[in-house]
Amino acid sequence: MKLDRNITTPRRGKYALIKLRALSVRTLRRISRNRYELRGHSVHVPKDAIDFGDSPESDFFVIRLKDKYAGPALFAYSLAARADDAEYADEIFRLAEIAACHPSRRVPN
Repeated sequence: MKLDRNITTPRRGKYALIKLRALSVRTLRRISRNRYELRGHSVHVPKDAIDFGDSPESDFFVIRLKDKYAGPALFAYSLAARADDAEYADEIFRLAEIAACHPSRRVPN
């Protein structure tokens, strides 16, 4: 299996990031558990609110907690972060614990 970012043109991964801090909170409205709608007929999304990670400056790698390998990855990340910020490292460690026993845990596709 290969990463989407290594087989697509233009070079893009499986996910894009929506930078919620760049959007007005009033723009999104929750309509059910996993569904949101944009309020209004026409919504302006600032250019910097959507990140495809398709440049060296915006490169990223998304790890979902249900990913079988997320727990070990986040545990290692928390250890590395501890030297700079213990509170942040503790929060990442808690995510690693959640990932390790996630009910939908599976090998990524």
